[in-house]
Amino acid sequence: MLWFMLLILTSEKDLAADYLIVHLQRNGLPFHRLNAESYHQQFGTFRLGREGVTRTIRASNGTLVDLAEVHAVWYRRAIHPEVSPRVVPDQRRFVAGETRHFWAGLVLSSDARWVNPIDKVSVGELKLVQLELAQRLAFDIPRTLVSRAPEELREFVRSVGPVICKPVYHGLLVTPGERSSAYTRRITLSDLDDLDAIDVGPVLLQAEVPRRADVRVTFVGKAVFAVRITSADASLVDWRVPGTQLAYEVFALPDDITEKCRAMLEAMGLHYGAFDFIEDLEGRLVFLEINPTGEWAWLEEQLNLPFREAFVRLFYDQ
Repeated sequence: MLWFMLLILTSEKDLAADYLIVHLQRNGLPFHRLNAESYHQQFGTFRLGREGVTRTIRASNGTLVDLAEVHAVWYRRAIHPEVSPRVVPDQRRFVAGETRHFWAGLVLSSDARWVNPIDKVSVGELKLVQLELAQRLAFDIPRTLVSRAPEELREFVRSVGPVICKPVYHGLLVTPGERSSAYTRRITLSDLDDLDAIDVGPVLLQAEVPRRADVRVTFVGKAVFAVRITSADASLVDWRVPGTQLAYEVFALPDDITEKCRAMLEAMGLHYGAFDFIEDLEGRLVFLEINPTGEWAWLEEQLNLPFREAFVRLFYDQ
């Protein structure tokens, strides 16, 4: 195994990055972390001349990173740098755009293994693209409607029966000084009476699948980790709701589902992906979505699964 430099693109409050970095430090593996909050405190340089191109980063502590030595990039968070507080308000959007495009151009290199590539993540996060691809690959999928037309939404609820509503994107709500999440929830016809609320954006509805359990399947390169997640709360529709009491166990993923997942990852150009399924009352796995940057560290903690070793192999063994 050869040791290569790993570049981690993330943010200050990324606990999964913290968790992996502890492992990297214990094993003496080289890495450099770039947080979105500190781009404006780093000095990136791009030089192009007769001798070729050089790309370097000098951190505020003086550390110099030659990006030619970076052989793997862990793309955890989008490159949206914060702007120096010295920038006046009416110029902040301009400076933010300049900064974002500079850093994206500086770190992007086809010579490095990206987990996952920026462009593949951007497309891979689109739920509608995921669902269409999943159908082509013959996954079981809930009946789905995405629309902002009230009558279409009402007719779907009337014809399908129990229905859930979920975000089209990640569901993160950010307001000054506060962050919250929009979780999956049940929807009735009366919930669709507020026409003003419906009219502002698309609504994603799916037929509710009666569940035995939820199954999270995480692919890290060649490694696959499948975990069954259960709750004593029979009314649960989203296991991610804070405070939910959950039980975890390693799950034996059927070979046909493994093959379909790998085919989906290949079609999407991803080295990493966290799939969510419902195990229905008959034991079938029903596809919900795939997250190209999904969380995993808590599963290693719960079940002592070797996620970090799998990431080391993916990043450093090339």
